[in-house]
Amino acid sequence: MPKSPGIDSFSRMQRAIQSSPIPEMIADLAAGHITPVSSTRELRMRYRKDRISEDDAKTCMTHACRAHAAAVGSALVVTDHTGKICFGFVPDPGLETNDPKMAPALRTLAKMIDTDHAANIIAAQPSDSSTSVECPIFVMPLFKYERTHGGIIEAYGTYLTSFQLSAPRRHDQPTPVA
Repeated sequence: MPKSPGIDSFSRMQRAIQSSPIPEMIADLAAGHITPVSSTRELRMRYRKDRISEDDAKTCMTHACRAHAAAVGSALVVTDHTGKICFGFVPDPGLETNDPKMAPALRTLAKMIDTDHAANIIAAQPSDSSTSVECPIFVMPLFKYERTHGGIIEAYGTYLTSFQLSAPRRHDQPTPVA
C-alpha cells in the first residue's frame, strides 16, 4: 500500500522544524542578533510569540547551533564535569576522534584544562573513591567562548567525547607519636 505524501516521519519532522523558532534562530545567529551563548531566558523573550518552554528553547537552540556551525564552521569546546567552566576551544578539524589528524586539536584542548583541576575535584570529595574526573568536549559554532560559558555550552552543544583526567588520591599520612 503506497504512503500518502507528507505522512512519513521525515516530512513530519521538517514541518515541525519549520513551525518552530529554529529557522528564525538560525537567521538571528547569522545576523548576530543572538549568539551561541545567549541564555534561555533571552531566547524565550525573543521568541515569545512561539511560547517555548525553557527545555524547548534549549532544544531549538541546539538545532540552530548545529545549522549555524555547518555554515560558519565549528569549534571543539572543553568544559568541566559539572558544565560550569569552559576551559577553552579550538577550531574543529571535522574529523573522527580516532583519526590521527585530530590528535593535535585534542592535545591543544587537553592543555587548556587547569592542571590541578582533577586533583582539586578529587580532594573535595573525600568519600568518593574515584581517581579520575571527566571533562566533556562539545561541538559548537565558531565563537569566542569564555570561562563562564560552560553551562550554555553543555546545554546547546553536541557532545563529542570526553577526557578522563587522572589524579592520585591523597592519603593522609599518620603523624608519628613521640
